[in-house]
Amino acid sequence: MTGAEFIASLLADGSLLGLRAGDGPDAAERAVPVGFLDVEEAPGVSLRRDHGLLELSFSGGGDGTAGWTLSSGMLQLHRLPEDPELAAEWREATGVDFAPYTAWSDVLAALAAGPGLQESAFERIDQGGYLEYRNPATRVSVLVVDDPDEERDDWPGNGDVWSVSLG
Repeated sequence: MTGAEFIASLLADGSLLGLRAGDGPDAAERAVPVGFLDVEEAPGVSLRRDHGLLELSFSGGGDGTAGWTLSSGMLQLHRLPEDPELAAEWREATGVDFAPYTAWSDVLAALAAGPGLQESAFERIDQGGYLEYRNPATRVSVLVVDDPDEERDDWPGNGDVWSVSLG
């Protein structure tokens, strides 16, 4: 599966490799078979799990992992141009093949070919240099670079996906 197809699937159904908001860290570990670092940012209140390409945030921990629930997640696609090993690790673990850059137009094409969603189905929010496309039904947002002067280099360029947020 390409990165654009994966993003389209996430936008359409709100599931990241079977993982959804409200799931616990154990479910996340099974769903995302990539190494991670846990950072408890506020003891017993918030936990951030960094998988490199993916960051997951949990809340309501208390004792151990039993009380933590997934509140949000973010695919940090802007990290790919400078670190191709992230894409290789993700591809090996999940079968999803992310290119260094993913054009929003490729995601739209994958949406049209698969789930049948059109760009008009999304809320469009100008974030100043970025456009956020949010599917209110799944609570998934895609942040797209919106600056004609931005070219692809160490970062995504104009029209490329910067990140994808769940929750």
